[in-house]
Amino acid sequence: MKIISIFLFLISFKFTIAGEIEVSIILENCKSCHGENYEGNEYISSLKMLEKNDFITRMNDYIIRNDSEVMSRISKVFNKSDILKMADVIYGRK
Repeated sequence: MKIISIFLFLISFKFTIAGEIEVSIILENCKSCHGENYEGNEYISSLKMLEKNDFITRMNDYIIRNDSEVMSRISKVFNKSDILKMADVIYGRK
């Protein structure tokens, strides 16, 4: 139920005036599963264990996947700019 709520929340921001979702809102939702510092837990992978480019690649792959995995469904509302901004916040601007 929690995942469905997050998904519906993200979808509601899909059509903003600028056409982009506010990155701070996206990242707050990421924290609900990946943890406050994105370090994961025994069930969810740590985002900190990925390199920035790996994160970007994986997120872009989730967007084009056509399966029922949670991340595939959640990421459908993101665009490439959203993903780059998320990566900058999580991993820094390197």
